[in-house]
Amino acid sequence: MKIYPPRPASLLDTKGQAKLIGYVITILLTVIILTSITMLMYVFYNNTVKTEIEQSLRQLAIQTSDSIVRIYERVKDVSAQPGNYTTTLLHESELNFPTAVSNKNYEIILVTANPIWSNIKNITIGNTSITPVLKTSGAKVIAQTTQDPIVSVEIDIPNINVVVEGRSENGRGGKLKYYRHNINGTIYDIITLGEPGIIVSITNVS
Repeated sequence: MKIYPPRPASLLDTKGQAKLIGYVITILLTVIILTSITMLMYVFYNNTVKTEIEQSLRQLAIQTSDSIVRIYERVKDVSAQPGNYTTTLLHESELNFPTAVSNKNYEIILVTANPIWSNIKNITIGNTSITPVLKTSGAKVIAQTTQDPIVSVEIDIPNINVVVEGRSENGRGGKLKYYRHNINGTIYDIITLGEPGIIVSITNVS
């Protein structure tokens, strides 16, 4: 009977270590692959949601812009002249905004470049004169989400020469109103959405 000497312990350890390293590498590669797939799926989903939200916001902004232009074209030449320090409501219409966009809160804001209000200074209701009212130089509709993911869309309002201002949040305050103001003999028009932040208090609305 032959007696074989035992294998060196170092050989057993080397093979065991090699198998262990192989297992570890396999597990790491699996984790990396699964993580990469998960990240790709998340990015794809997030981009899809953002694209869907952007399309919905753009549609609402275009709807708002078109409505403002139609109201302006219909009302701008109306001959109504409010009395001194009074305002006349010439038109109002309700916009049917949804309560959410892709289950996200949102807002629609009307913005006028170089707003008229910022150019009227030191007004006192009474016999005080005011500085000339400057003409507006452009307007736009901004539709944006108010929670993640934050998506914003801006649409210009073409061919109007009135101030626009106001805000609608989550479908509330979706009413457009066309006013004509008379401040100390200066007549100008304004289109509002929801509750605008008018800084001058008019004494009478007819």
